[in-house]
Amino acid sequence: MLLFGHPYVASQPFYHIDSTEALRHTPANSVVALYFSPENLDIMEHLRKNGVRFALHVENAVEAVIAENLRASYLIVLPRDAEEIQKVAEHYLFDAKVLGYIDDVNDLNDLIEMRLDGAIFSDSIIKVTS
Repeated sequence: MLLFGHPYVASQPFYHIDSTEALRHTPANSVVALYFSPENLDIMEHLRKNGVRFALHVENAVEAVIAENLRASYLIVLPRDAEEIQKVAEHYLFDAKVLGYIDDVNDLNDLIEMRLDGAIFSDSIIKVTS
């Protein structure tokens, strides 16, 4: 299981962006995160074309399948949606890793029981504005 933002495990933060201009304010070779939405398709296409690793917040299996086809490296999911999305990812052999989004280390056990690929703590996502 991958851990991003766990207090005992060193990991690189993710940088949440809402525009291509915000990319200029992220470190080189960083992972950027954004919400899956039609409004962000141009950003996702820019990231894909430029080889930038990115994570998408997805809410259901359909969004997860589309995100995989857009070549997202990670799918960030709320625990309530996680089990369904993880099953789809395993069935279709996604390259993207499914990360459960949590605030507290005490919630990690739930993600382990769901057999998620990983966990991302809310503190490990840095908001970047343009």
